[in-house]
Amino acid sequence: MDASSILTTLLGSSSVSNIGKACDADTGTVSTVLAEAVPALLKGAGKQAADKASAKSFASALAEHAGVSTANLGTFMKNVDLDDGAKIIKHLLGSSAASTTKSIAKTAGTDAGTVSSILAAAAPLLMSLLGKSAGTDTSSAALSTLIGGVMKNVNVGNVLGSLLSTSGAKTQGTAKKSGTSDTAKLAGNLLKGLLK
Repeated sequence: MDASSILTTLLGSSSVSNIGKACDADTGTVSTVLAEAVPALLKGAGKQAADKASAKSFASALAEHAGVSTANLGTFMKNVDLDDGAKIIKHLLGSSAASTTKSIAKTAGTDAGTVSSILAAAAPLLMSLLGKSAGTDTSSAALSTLIGGVMKNVNVGNVLGSLLSTSGAKTQGTAKKSGTSDTAKLAGNLLKGLLK
């Protein structure tokens, strides 16, 4: 699985739909929350991989999550451990977890509780995808390279396509042009966060 595949899987319509079901949230909200949160989560993962104090435990966590099949995302989300996801978010975002959650909630037009639930559902999937991509090489250097690749070597077209595929529910009852504009803005914010 290459760098862009991790993002397109995480942001794709199947993931967004099933995360929404797990959290009782509409797909438009889920898509917005993920687009805003993914850069921060990946940066947090990068810090975990690079920090000598956390690198070993982070690698072990990736290996553990890699063992969970993501072939059927519906089944994955039905069995997702939200408590585990909340712990992952706490590790990845650290002391900025609360402020990041509030900021995302404001952007998404929802409450912090909904954002926390969405992130808790998405975090195990992110860890599983990263773990599968890492394979047997979970050294600090290899993981840092992998995560850096996800953030920097982004296929813009694929990522935009993933967001466009999840915009249907959000744009119901609104002009198609407006929906496309909103999705493009989401993609722009995501890519800006990843590439800066």
